[in-house]
Formats: sequence, structure tokens, C-alpha cells
Amino acid sequence: MGFLGKLKAPNASIAVLLDKGTFSLREPLQGKLDISASEEFDADELRIEIWVNEWTRATQNKMVQNKQVPVTAEQTSTLHQGKLTVAGGRHFTSGFRESIPFSLPLPSSVPPTYRSMNARNTWMMKGVIGVKGRPDVTSHDMELVITF
Repeated sequence: MGFLGKLKAPNASIAVLLDKGTFSLREPLQGKLDISASEEFDADELRIEIWVNEWTRATQNKMVQNKQVPVTAEQTSTLHQGKLTVAGGRHFTSGFRESIPFSLPLPSSVPPTYRSMNARNTWMMKGVIGVKGRPDVTSHDMELVITF
């Protein structure tokens, strides 16, 4: 592989298929990674990346020129970011296809999915083929619904 080949991700794909649509914080995240490759390369790991964002909005009345004027502030913060390894390194060949089941613990210290007019917790995830020396192969970001 030439120098320019190292600047792009391998010709492969990864998809996350979950066993169900909603998970509890008290149960493992279960599903499978569907992987295919159209070129030969080495991967360091197969993993799931999870992140949880919180959005809040607060409105307060403020005196401006002797009038009460509502002032709204919004804030977004990341409550959790984590990488959960599904499988270790492996060698992929052109034409490779595999479906790898996983069962991973969810972080219990993070609030579940929540939506209201002024606050929202959103759980997101993606599958990743970690590749040393080249960009990783990633799935689409997808939202998780997590309950108590």
C-alpha cells in the first residue's frame, strides 16, 4: 500500500444490530456487529463507542429598561464517553464477512434517556473497526433508548 492509501480508511463496513429497541441500565447491551471487508488489512480491535449528551435550557426574567424581558440560556454537555471492546485484533481479507455477537455492560452512573421541554439526555453509539496507522472504519451514529 502506498502513502496515499494510509490516508483513508480500509474498504470495509461495520453495522450495529441491536437485539431490541430499548434497554435498561440494569441489563447488558446485546446485539451483533456485522462486518465485511473488500480489501486486506489488520485491525487492532472491534468496539462499540457510547456517548451521552445532556441538553438543558433555562429561562429567567431580567429587567431591561424597566421591563421584564425573558432571557433564555442553553447548555450542552457530555455526561459520558466510553469505548467497549467487542473483540481484539484480527486480520481481514477481501471478501470477509462475519456477524459477531456482543453483550456489554452499560454505565450505571449515567442517567437514562430523558426528554422534556427544557432538558434532554441522549444516548448515542456507533460500531468501530480500529485500524492502526489509518483512519478507523465506523458505522452510522445511532440513538439508544435507555430506561431505569
